[in-house]
Amino acid sequence: MSRAREAPTTFCGLPTLRPDAQARTRAATPETRGDARDDATRTRVRKLLLVRHGAKAKTTRGKRDAEEIRRACEAANVDVETATTERAGHGVELVRDADLSDVDAIGVVGGDGTLREAVQGWIEREASGRGDGRRTPIFAFPCGTGNNYARDLGVFTVADAMAKLKAGNARPVDAVRVSDGVGNDTISINVVTWGMARDAAETAEGMRWMGGLRYDVAGLIHILKNKKNNGIIGVSDSLEGEIVEESNDYLMMFAQNTRCSGRAFAFTPLAQLDDGFFDVVVCNKGGPMHTKALFDATKTGGGHVEDRNVSYVKAKRLSLKTAAAESVGIDGEVTVPTPVHLTALEGVFTTFR
Repeated sequence: MSRAREAPTTFCGLPTLRPDAQARTRAATPETRGDARDDATRTRVRKLLLVRHGAKAKTTRGKRDAEEIRRACEAANVDVETATTERAGHGVELVRDADLSDVDAIGVVGGDGTLREAVQGWIEREASGRGDGRRTPIFAFPCGTGNNYARDLGVFTVADAMAKLKAGNARPVDAVRVSDGVGNDTISINVVTWGMARDAAETAEGMRWMGGLRYDVAGLIHILKNKKNNGIIGVSDSLEGEIVEESNDYLMMFAQNTRCSGRAFAFTPLAQLDDGFFDVVVCNKGGPMHTKALFDATKTGGGHVEDRNVSYVKAKRLSLKTAAAESVGIDGEVTVPTPVHLTALEGVFTTFR
């Protein structure tokens, strides 16, 4: 791949980031990455609202995870109230409408998509005036497919999640509001994708029987398709003022709150959960071999950001326009049409750090 010396220094007027391998490695370690804000509150959890993904709860693994969580909570003297989703989007309703008067934390059993629903439910709850002023922490037991949000917190097992819960250090973290072309708002806590990245993720979703290999196969399919992705992308590092735009036939776009998405691919290696920004990676088109090299680089810590066809910036707002409505993916489970406008929501919910 061509390296950073040939790469553009700005995208939409913002300076591009070109972290080397050492910087990316340092950012990959929660202990060395640190927190952008130091405003933790101590929360003692006596009662937990446990939100389970209904379909996954019926599987052998789901039942095993539930039993492990039950035993861990019992050992920690934490009472558990369980709510189970029955359909897509139900997690939003369960958290939004729950009686949280005696609940100290909300735990999600599932992946990034289930956590996203819980966070959206919390935000809608606060916006409707149902909140009582308390910042009830929301966290995930890493029992889903991706678990990218939990990974950024150094949580890889149920035991890791329980250790965070018992320590009780709850800190504000960010989310992203996605306003779409039909007037709806959707919350993202992981990644917003467009172009080949979204298309490949959709294809991979229909190939779950292949396991982790599905991401590689789906990526190869769409590299060979080389579909046109003509769009106008604008970004700003401020919540006010003009957004500078650039147009191109892009390969793909990622706007992430987390370092990783998909199968732990570090598309935005410097992302932080609490810095008030989301990280944006935009890739220009290249040949099939060059595109494959970019994907391979994401699997080894995010070396793609040194490539001349990649622009990497931090933003508080982003706009994406296309000539006709195109699909944008949110956290691997929700699809909305363009145009979209993304806004960083700084410190909008709390989680255990």
